[in-house]
Amino acid sequence: MSPGAYVMRSALFFLLYIHTLAAQAAEGTVWVFTADRLPPLQHVDQADRLFVLDHADNALRRLSFPHPGSEAAARDKALLIIQSPRGQAAIARMRQSAEATTVAWMHGIEKLPAILVDEQYVVYGVFDVAAAVDQIARYRDAR
Repeated sequence: MSPGAYVMRSALFFLLYIHTLAAQAAEGTVWVFTADRLPPLQHVDQADRLFVLDHADNALRRLSFPHPGSEAAARDKALLIIQSPRGQAAIARMRQSAEATTVAWMHGIEKLPAILVDEQYVVYGVFDVAAAVDQIARYRDAR
């Protein structure tokens, strides 16, 4: 398979996956959006999904290596790294980061942390998932 065909197939698969993920969201879902650089959130176990938005840069930094002197040696070294467990873990982190970024963009997430409930209500800047869910419940009850 040519590299271009692989990229197109991967992109199509990813878009279908994101569409399926969005379609599966049901009432009562709690999604949390955060970043590695932020303080940890409390009660994350109450979330159905956790999206961490800055994994890709960190993963790419872990894959870098000094240039070995020739294009062929660099290609061989890159393939060796990508096929290693460390490389596979970095690729998985980049996929997770791409998914997190795409889902955040699709739902209009503007700041982090963000707690999204039922794909309708979002609370920004709260580091306690339970508190954010309670805040949304109070808002709904007041309506």
